[in-house]
Amino acid sequence: MRSSYHTWEERVINHESLVSISEASRILGVSEAALRQWTDEGKVKAFITPGGHRRYSRSELKRFLRSHSKTLGTKDLVLELTQTASLHREIARTHPDTPLHYDKLSPDTRERLATLGRNLLELIIRYITVPSKRADIVEQARAVGRSHGEMLVGLGFPLTDAVEAFISHRGPFVDATTHLMRKREAVTGRVVDAIPMISYIMDEALVSLVAAYQQNRNAASTDSGEGQGPY
Repeated sequence: MRSSYHTWEERVINHESLVSISEASRILGVSEAALRQWTDEGKVKAFITPGGHRRYSRSELKRFLRSHSKTLGTKDLVLELTQTASLHREIARTHPDTPLHYDKLSPDTRERLATLGRNLLELIIRYITVPSKRADIVEQARAVGRSHGEMLVGLGFPLTDAVEAFISHRGPFVDATTHLMRKREAVTGRVVDAIPMISYIMDEALVSLVAAYQQNRNAASTDSGEGQGPY
């Protein structure tokens, strides 16, 4: 849309402080392709240099951030969190500090654990983006934790190893959020609020994991002692 572009002469007259498209995309926390599209659609104004390059006003970029703070921040955060899926797989497969040796598990067991991990990631995203459903989402996160605990006790892993493995997956979620905050010059409230939200969901799932582990462990110990007399 032509109206989104301004002449270089206008910039000189108004003494605008302009940045390149790469710097502008960094400020907004989006790709250059997305920024080009928004400029073509008239959502973000740009100046055109005599050489045909796009330049963006810092004040215009900050105005855009303020007017789109809720949707822009949430969408970018969801994208950042979604991209952590590969990191979780890598942690499970190769991280030296991960006490659960996933390479020794059967393909079916690895897939079941991966499914539980994906479910928790989806619940974290929904907890952030769907405030009206948070109570239900917390219960679902607890159910995921219980399923983790039941599975790990069935596999014979010690509780400390199960807890340590679960905690190792917290880092990518928090890192994704702080990475988005560092990319932006203007950080939206929803992005900042996401860190305690992520911690809360992870904590609730972890507490349920421990409770289910202990309950199933105690039940297994009781069953193994039935019918046995004293030596």
